[in-house]
Amino acid sequence: MPRFSFTSLYSRLLALMVLGLISAFSFSNYVWLYFLEGQRQQQGESMARDMAFSVGSTMEFIRAYPRDYRHLIINQLRDMGGSRFLVSVNDNFIPVEPIRDSLTKQQFLDQFQRSIEEKLGQRLADLNVEFADPRFLHVYEADIRLVDLPPRWAQNTLILEPDPPPVLVAQVPVGDGEWLYLAGLLPDPYFLSENEYLDQGQLFFLTILLIVLVTIAWFVVRWMTRPLSNLAAAARQLGTDIHLAPLDEKGTREVKETARAFNLMQERVLRFVDDRERLFSAISHDLKTPITRLRLRAEMMDDENGVKPSMIKDLEELEAMVKGALDLGRSTDVHENTHPIDINQMVNTLKDDLALLGYPLEIRGMARWPFYGKPLALKRCLSNLVHNAAFYGTQVKLEIVDSRQELKIYVVDNGPGIPESDIDKVFEPYVRLETSRNRNTGGAGLGLSIARNIAHAHGGQLKLRNRISTGLEAAVLLPRR
Repeated sequence: MPRFSFTSLYSRLLALMVLGLISAFSFSNYVWLYFLEGQRQQQGESMARDMAFSVGSTMEFIRAYPRDYRHLIINQLRDMGGSRFLVSVNDNFIPVEPIRDSLTKQQFLDQFQRSIEEKLGQRLADLNVEFADPRFLHVYEADIRLVDLPPRWAQNTLILEPDPPPVLVAQVPVGDGEWLYLAGLLPDPYFLSENEYLDQGQLFFLTILLIVLVTIAWFVVRWMTRPLSNLAAAARQLGTDIHLAPLDEKGTREVKETARAFNLMQERVLRFVDDRERLFSAISHDLKTPITRLRLRAEMMDDENGVKPSMIKDLEELEAMVKGALDLGRSTDVHENTHPIDINQMVNTLKDDLALLGYPLEIRGMARWPFYGKPLALKRCLSNLVHNAAFYGTQVKLEIVDSRQELKIYVVDNGPGIPESDIDKVFEPYVRLETSRNRNTGGAGLGLSIARNIAHAHGGQLKLRNRISTGLEAAVLLPRR
């Protein structure tokens, strides 16, 4: 499973695809809602015109009759039908408690006012139009409410259960002391209700669809980036195990070409390592044989001038230098297989080896898990550091700090330390700082170089630093896989 981090190609592709899906959903829903809102506005304008024309026609019809006959006409309309409104004539204007204001309501009333003036051909300054809740609507004088009327009059047509929609109420004077009262429902009774373009069912469907698409995008991105993750893992492991199995050359054309190039690089590195091994073997054979012959001849020659001891010493130094150079070249031990290593057992072995030389080794901490690496090479790395600490100090401490991410091994002595300007130089081959750490002589100055090569071969680091009081600290930092 790839780690989710916005620095990886996997996470960025997945984030872009998810953002693209969310953006597409948001934009399409915005366009859809914009289209529906346009339709809603057109529907509101059409209903306002229709209601205005109906109210205007009813007003003209009532006005056409003399005052004494209007109540008869209204009763006839109530009993026999013929009007979509509850119609009454009152002596005074009846106050109406309006519903909550909204933009849709105001647009409807404005269009209604314009349309009824267009219908009647005059401006009605005293026309009062409002929307009211039918459960609290007063329709006659003496505080008579709509719900108090007989059901056949208006309740069956103006009060819809279980959620009564608002009623349009229009009042206009039709003579001296007479107010015509009309109340009716819109063709779409719930037009002014808070409209939810996306109800719970639609939202649930969109959520399921988005989850499905995101899941598909996750699998697609993972399928596309997995070969690259495998390539990165193989590149990391190549530094510790050159004999990895070749990568599978499958996937897209670009991934195939990348895997093929990696396999070709690994093949060339293997060929180079084999050539280097043959070169070291040849050097070892070609140099050791004449050195051995020269040493035998020096042993057998007459020492008339007293040069025999010096010659033998020079040959021994030459043999030691050749052996050190070959050890440096083979320090990574590329042919050693990696195995789980018991670090605690290894450092205890080093403690016993150092005790034979008369140097005590103090061990602090312990490894909580085995370390996967090359046992002989890693032991040689720690052995070089421990022996260096013993040679240049009187006390040697080895501390282990273990975690799931990294294994840290510190080797500390109480010697004179290293000048800060020379810390990087001591890793170079054949460099010995005898003036600052001259407690023992001997050696070719290759121990730290070999130790650092082994640490690098395990994907780690070897760092040196002077302690605050006295002594040198060598830190081997090995990442766990």
